[in-house]
Amino acid sequence: MNYLKLKYPIFLALIFCTALSCNDQEASKKKHRSDEIILVGQVKNIKDTTINFSYYEYEFLKDLTTEPVDFDSVGKFKLKLKADSPLKGWFSFGKESMTEEFAYTTIAGIDTTMKTGTFDFKMVYLFLKPGDSIFMDLDAMDIKNSLAFSGTADDDILFAIKEEQTFNDYKHKYLKNWYDVSQREPDDFKQNADKLYEEKMTFLNDFKSSHSLSPSLVSFYETNNYSSMVSAKVNYPSIYELYNKDKELNLPADYYGFLKDVAIESSIAENGLGYFYNIQGILKKKYELAFSNDPNAKEFYDWLEGELPEKVRYEYMAYSLRSDFSNRIYSEFDGSSRYPEMSKIVKDKYKHLEGMLEGSEAPNVKFENTLGASVALNEFKGKYTYIDLWATWCGPCIKEIPSLQRLEKEYHDKNIQFVSVSFDKEKDHQKWLNFVEDKNLTGVQLIAKKETNDILSQTYNIKMIPRFIFLDPEGKIVDATAPFPSDPMLVELFKKHNL
Repeated sequence: MNYLKLKYPIFLALIFCTALSCNDQEASKKKHRSDEIILVGQVKNIKDTTINFSYYEYEFLKDLTTEPVDFDSVGKFKLKLKADSPLKGWFSFGKESMTEEFAYTTIAGIDTTMKTGTFDFKMVYLFLKPGDSIFMDLDAMDIKNSLAFSGTADDDILFAIKEEQTFNDYKHKYLKNWYDVSQREPDDFKQNADKLYEEKMTFLNDFKSSHSLSPSLVSFYETNNYSSMVSAKVNYPSIYELYNKDKELNLPADYYGFLKDVAIESSIAENGLGYFYNIQGILKKKYELAFSNDPNAKEFYDWLEGELPEKVRYEYMAYSLRSDFSNRIYSEFDGSSRYPEMSKIVKDKYKHLEGMLEGSEAPNVKFENTLGASVALNEFKGKYTYIDLWATWCGPCIKEIPSLQRLEKEYHDKNIQFVSVSFDKEKDHQKWLNFVEDKNLTGVQLIAKKETNDILSQTYNIKMIPRFIFLDPEGKIVDATAPFPSDPMLVELFKKHNL
């Protein structure tokens, strides 16, 4: 794949003026506000008149942003973004079916070839900074050979494209996401993860030696390459077991030894949500290894004080509110916070979720039981209630069922009830009933219709399942993101409430 990088000299500019207004091209060169990014250009053979430019701005708590871009009859466009921090974005110009063929060496040392049908996703990736002005020209029918650009960040853009092309093609996705993690044994997998990391860093350093890459891009890729490598090692055992349900994984006793040398110091805001998820898994595993059998274990967020620089720890807590919206974290951003600007952003972003906080009344939604009768949440008042939100199609949910069933049996005569609420779609109602019967599920088994699903998802910010909610006998929130049944911390939570 050859991506053409052009820094347009005068005679090329004259050529482009015949198809694209010189004023538009010159607009990409003019000085403009330091908090703006200007992208202009032309896309030939474009099928749609409006295409989204999606991007992550690497600034505190910024989410994915999608900006619609209008193209005229000849594919000309102009995009102006307001940004205070670097961002990585992409255009998607559709997809076409194709046959992918590549060679690789198996674990047994056999050279082989894989051929499969897939799609050519017509993507263009850009790494941009405030103050950048970029001119881009391409043919949507042949992006690989036609892409050309000029401006203040052409080397950054070229790197983002080449890096994506080199390490995120079909072959790398196949090896990284399935073959390596499902076929390699533990030590072999770790060595292979190290090898991939070294290849990425060599690619970055070689490119840096011959191009003018911005410090923000270099820092971003250095940090994310490292955290992705460590995260892959941490996640390997659970993913291996997911792919090999009938094969036992023999994990060496010192498998996680690499974690003792892992230090996390980089800003989450500057490195994005992917980086946060990487270090979240890393830190959770380090905590689990340190305190799994310690009855006097520190609370996780207290333990973080010795693991992260103070500001990074506050960033971590702020990002954790996405899935762990609790008084313990939210109260860190009150009026006495050491980072008032950070606190204001947190309050503005999460105020609508304050109903998740401990002591808030749970909404009295209605469910349906296995007999088809309506059951209201208020009917469970009088006892503590541990709610499991799950679905028959959810692998991680099903993995928690044995632990949940064990707890239900162990606490059967105590002041607590276990309620499982299926988020299966209405068309899968019978599938849910069959699953409950075939697996002999105990506890209270209910299913949520779309209206109830929507209310719970909005009230408790449910982005994924399984999710567990713990209510007190008055139907008020104890923990809207309660520990999983397999997590020893759940028993500790029950003990705190004399269960």
